[in-house]
Amino acid sequence: MGKKYWTPEDYHDVNSELTNLKYNEKELPNLDNPKTAPVFRKIVDTTNFSVVATDEQLGIKHRSDFMNKMFNEYRDLVSAYSIIDRKDKYQYPVEFVQILKYGLALQVYYIKTGNADIIKDADDPHAANVVNVLRTNQEVLIKNYDLYLDYINYEDRFTESALTSYSDGISNFFPRLINDILPDADYSEMQNKINNMLKKSKNQFISSQLQNIQNIIKNKTQSKAG
Repeated sequence: MGKKYWTPEDYHDVNSELTNLKYNEKELPNLDNPKTAPVFRKIVDTTNFSVVATDEQLGIKHRSDFMNKMFNEYRDLVSAYSIIDRKDKYQYPVEFVQILKYGLALQVYYIKTGNADIIKDADDPHAANVVNVLRTNQEVLIKNYDLYLDYINYEDRFTESALTSYSDGISNFFPRLINDILPDADYSEMQNKINNMLKKSKNQFISSQLQNIQNIIKNKTQSKAG
């Protein structure tokens, strides 16, 4: 906790501790415990990776390798906080959503730095094989965002406050992905996903945000067609 920013190695240590706590059926750092809440807030502090990913004084390979390691640690965090209790509820619903939203932010830099590293190493960045790899990586980012929407299938596992936070994740991250980060990408699969989730969601805040994203995609599609 004494360090201003955590490295992948720090996250690895945290994940090892989380594994030990789970094995011994001990409480994980969470927002309800005043003693461990600062630790959890540090875990989901996005500046831990953005400060490196956006530092152009650092080499792109270093930044890409850093983000790759951070992404691997993020996946372990998801595993740690996705515990389900005997009532089929998430044991740490609010914290789990915070971890997922942390991942939405992280994955943008993970893909962006990875693609920048590929372009730098390529003899011809415009070669068909290079362009295909870059496009595939962008599609992976969109599919990973779609995975966030999968949790609407399990709304009954969350508390109301967790669902509100979850809906904030849709409103805070999805429009930016579609309008700014990958404005020319194909969002047809995401649109299908949203159509299906609108039929399943029972939460008004989530439904409202899904409808908003659906409208953004429709408007963008119509704009391209026009």
